[in-house]
Amino acid sequence: MFLVIANEAFGYTHRQTLDSSFVVIVSMLREHGYLINERNKMYERSDEDDLGEGEEWKYITDFKTGKPKKIKRVKNV
Repeated sequence: MFLVIANEAFGYTHRQTLDSSFVVIVSMLREHGYLINERNKMYERSDEDDLGEGEEWKYITDFKTGKPKKIKRVKNV
């Protein structure tokens, strides 16, 4: 599983991952996770500011978590 995660995150082959230091790979994965979380938080915050005049949010139930999820209402043309 570790080899697959390093491949998806950094594009490393299995051989490159095995040749690298475990500590370096783990620290790079932590940094990668931090950056992805910060990016996602930024997108969540910017969604609230993107509402134009006459637009509104609707709440639907997320099937995976069972919690309400906020989505922008789309009007039919």
